[in-house]
Amino acid sequence: MEALRTSCSELRDRALVEFLYSTGVRVSELVSLNVGDIEMGKQELIVYGKGSKERKTYLTDGAKFYLRRYLRTRCENEGITMQELQRRPLFATLDRPHGRLTVAGVQYMLRQLGKRAGVEGVHPHRFRRTIATDLLSRGMPIEQVKEFLGHEKLDTTMIYCTVKTESVQASHRKYA
Repeated sequence: MEALRTSCSELRDRALVEFLYSTGVRVSELVSLNVGDIEMGKQELIVYGKGSKERKTYLTDGAKFYLRRYLRTRCENEGITMQELQRRPLFATLDRPHGRLTVAGVQYMLRQLGKRAGVEGVHPHRFRRTIATDLLSRGMPIEQVKEFLGHEKLDTTMIYCTVKTESVQASHRKYA
């Protein structure tokens, strides 16, 4: 994550990386969001996942910080107010007329970012897996991670999560 963060040359890209990691959203959910879908004060948003299921997800302080900076810059660049920006796509292309970023556009941007950072296999879904693994390793119950990701079955969440050997060893010492 640190290599990707430091390799972001555009504010939009840093905001997008922080947003993907913070929220764990699918790329299809990401590209359908508008600015007005985010409740900055509460640092939360509702996304519509597979099967049009609705779930709440959250912004970290870092994601909120970079997202606000990115949105303020967009207002300046596009010559519009924050109120007008509310109805526009959350993440837009860098070139005029600043259209909605597509799934392919996000995938391409992340691949390029990965190359610059020297990180292999950078794709949107990797952020989803990473946040799931990090939440579990920090002690969040797997049932809550399941809800956070919007999974129907716990088995699906288990597939996402990589258990670190050190964690297993530490838990064994604690519980055995």
